[in-house]
Amino acid sequence: MQKITSLETLVSSGRMKRPSHTTKTSRVQGIGLFRKCLAIARCLFHDHSGLIYWWTPDATFMDLNPTKLVFPPYNAYEWNERQVYTTAGEETPSSKLISHDLEFLAPDIVKLLGSGTFDINAVNSMMAEQKGSGLSRKKVACNWLKANEERWRPWIPVETACSLGFGLYDETKDRFATLRAGATTCRACLPGTYSMKIVDSVGVTYVCEACPPGQQQRGAGAVVCEPCPLGTSKGYQSIENCAPCQAGKYQDQEGTLMCKDCPNSTTTVLLGVTMLSDCVCKEGTMDVNDAGQSTFAVSKECVECTEGIRCPDGATLKGLQVGQNVTGFSGPAILEGYFSWSKEPLSIYKCPEPFCPGGRPGTCQGGRLGPTCSECAAGMYWANDQCTVCEVPLKVTWFVAIVAAFVLMIAAYYGTDPRYRARATVKECMSIGTDLMLAFVQNLGILSAVQVPWPGELRVLFEFSSIFVLNLKAMGFNCASHGDMQQYVLCAGVFLAVTGTLPTLGALSHFLPSLKRRDLSWNFYKTICVTGKFLQSGFTTLCNIGMVPFMCFLHPNGTHSILKYPNTFCNSSEHWAMQIGGTVVLLLAMTHFIVCAWACHQAPVWSRSTPHRLVGIGFLLANYRPSTWWFGLTLLIRGPLLSFPAVVATNSPGINLTMMFFVLQISFALQLYFLPWKAPILNIVDATATSLFLMLLAISLHLEDANRSLVVLELVGVGVYYVSIGVIACVWFVSLALLAWQRCFAARREPKIVNLGALPDANDVLSAIELVTMSLAQKTDKQKEFLLKKMSFEISAYDLRIVGQALDILFDDCELRPVSQSAAGATARLAAKRMSQMTRRSITYLRPSLQKELEEEAQEVHADTRIVGAAGALEEQPEGVDAEVEVRQVHSFNSSISSFRDDAL
Repeated sequence: MQKITSLETLVSSGRMKRPSHTTKTSRVQGIGLFRKCLAIARCLFHDHSGLIYWWTPDATFMDLNPTKLVFPPYNAYEWNERQVYTTAGEETPSSKLISHDLEFLAPDIVKLLGSGTFDINAVNSMMAEQKGSGLSRKKVACNWLKANEERWRPWIPVETACSLGFGLYDETKDRFATLRAGATTCRACLPGTYSMKIVDSVGVTYVCEACPPGQQQRGAGAVVCEPCPLGTSKGYQSIENCAPCQAGKYQDQEGTLMCKDCPNSTTTVLLGVTMLSDCVCKEGTMDVNDAGQSTFAVSKECVECTEGIRCPDGATLKGLQVGQNVTGFSGPAILEGYFSWSKEPLSIYKCPEPFCPGGRPGTCQGGRLGPTCSECAAGMYWANDQCTVCEVPLKVTWFVAIVAAFVLMIAAYYGTDPRYRARATVKECMSIGTDLMLAFVQNLGILSAVQVPWPGELRVLFEFSSIFVLNLKAMGFNCASHGDMQQYVLCAGVFLAVTGTLPTLGALSHFLPSLKRRDLSWNFYKTICVTGKFLQSGFTTLCNIGMVPFMCFLHPNGTHSILKYPNTFCNSSEHWAMQIGGTVVLLLAMTHFIVCAWACHQAPVWSRSTPHRLVGIGFLLANYRPSTWWFGLTLLIRGPLLSFPAVVATNSPGINLTMMFFVLQISFALQLYFLPWKAPILNIVDATATSLFLMLLAISLHLEDANRSLVVLELVGVGVYYVSIGVIACVWFVSLALLAWQRCFAARREPKIVNLGALPDANDVLSAIELVTMSLAQKTDKQKEFLLKKMSFEISAYDLRIVGQALDILFDDCELRPVSQSAAGATARLAAKRMSQMTRRSITYLRPSLQKELEEEAQEVHADTRIVGAAGALEEQPEGVDAEVEVRQVHSFNSSISSFRDDAL
């Protein structure tokens, strides 16, 4: 008899106990005991019948030829309740652990195993052969295959008979095929494809086909493609996955060919958006619809963001007010340098001063107030980056400042020396240097008002310079007066008050007997000089204050404010009052300039007829050389011209800076040409300071955002380019025309345009030299000594050098240097003799004519009993002429002619 079971069955039924702790030694002992039992059973059942347990396929009891004993099916109740069993034991399934997708990884093996029809008899026969012959299992299996080829040959699958999930593949070209004829095997379909069934003459097979439009497949060996998920689309057949919807598109359906466009003026922040509500306003626009403030709202009312607001994608009005964004990214905000009220967040004001930090609407730095954060509350002033309460000492300081100003006016009169000196003393150099410094910082103060994003350190320096144009807010001016109009009236009143106070004090001094007795009453002309000196020194600031009410800049919301007082809006009642005050100040400046221009025109006449009048305009003449006494007018003109660009181009800093650059460039050119200051060192200092200021203007142009004035700057740049080329070309063409005119008309005099004016007549120059010679000959030794001291201490340095250069010209070029005098002490210059530049032809041509002219001159000298040079062509001595002088002159002329001829050759 035979019982088909297994060793595991015996153990599970309880008839063999599993040790709780199994060691290596106990396992070896158990196996040995089991083999002994098998050997005993084989010997026992070889001659006797019995019941054994056996599992197949196995060759252990095969030679006993056992018979299978079949029990009734398993009865669970019987096995749980009884000790005697009449049914089979519980079956224990035997499982094999293989890959769950083996049919996709190795389909040929699966087909082979599925087609194979092995039975237990075939297995037993091979096992019996292996046991009887002692061959290896592999050899026995090979023998069976050779003997039963007609049985297993149909089991081998066709290489191009692909299963579902696979497709035809051409290994020679390493690609999938669409027909069986071009394929060599089957392979699992790649991601992006699916297995499609085809039927041909051979039979059924499968090919890998790319997913159609609107579908994708991410896995391999797929039998179908999946529709594109939400937020994606695919418009053509390919192996690619569905692409996420790009910015500005969304898709709320599956399996679509293309994404839907967001409504106008909206976009999406992320890719692959699945809902219409995710469409938000584009960058640079903002949703102002109240219903659109919810994240899931569909309706959007996107409006263009004005200057001064940062509007990223998804910006909303509510997000601006709370400082958040519906997209989760950085939300909309007011930019630095701009301000808006919380109730009107979209009405933007521009802040010309750096007190608007931006961010949420209604934010000012340090507790400042107003639509441009330009002032502190009443009773407070700006200090330490915040509004601070005005203290009593600060108020007292302003009162003391007023008293000090009154005292300074009196001291200025008695400290002023109105006398004019042609040569600058050290004290005058210090005074003129102070004037230069004051003018320079006033120019810097004007530049500080230009709306340029200055760097931090440079901004601090400009704030200091703005004090000299009476921008006194940083000095606690708010404690002396509150409000823009009051502060402006006080600043404008400074010039009016000083201009009126000084003459008043001068008039009152004549009514004080104590001053009269001590001869301290004020002189009329000196009082005018002190008053003019004040206006002259602060003329740039005076013109700037007068133009301040006319400098209106544009806010992004369309309103206008005064540049220096941005909390005051243009065309308001305060603005009209400030314009009236500015007009009065400009009239004062214009009156001062007209009087100065008239005085400069009369100064040469007054210097000869009524010198005491020059005391009244000493402020205008004292700093300059006698030949450039009028140069102070150019500086007066420069002051208003530097402020005027801010009036005509307040909203275009680039144009403003360019115009200031042109004004300073012209002033710089005039200064270099005339060298007006009395001391040469002052001309160098002024030229250096002006050139550095021009460099600062160039840096400012680089810092300024040129987009606001790009068109005008482009036109100016093109104009400058053509003008510069045109000026040079004009000089060339004019020179060519003058050359042709000289050749055609035999003109010998140089045109006036070449020398920038007419040259003095030679006869007049010679007459003046004769007069000087006669005057010197008539002076006594004491007079000559006095003249020497006057030349040493009174004549301007420039004029004294010019006199020395003129004498060198007379000695060298005109050959008037005495023979006995050496030229070692002469000024270092070229002796530009006229005749030395002549050609041989010119000398040959001019020699007879020169001799004839000398003969005629000699006859005139003989008639007038004077000797003025002679030529070697004279044959007879005129009467009354010293023979020795004549011989010297003749010798000099012949020597000159010989040297000229040698030079020409």
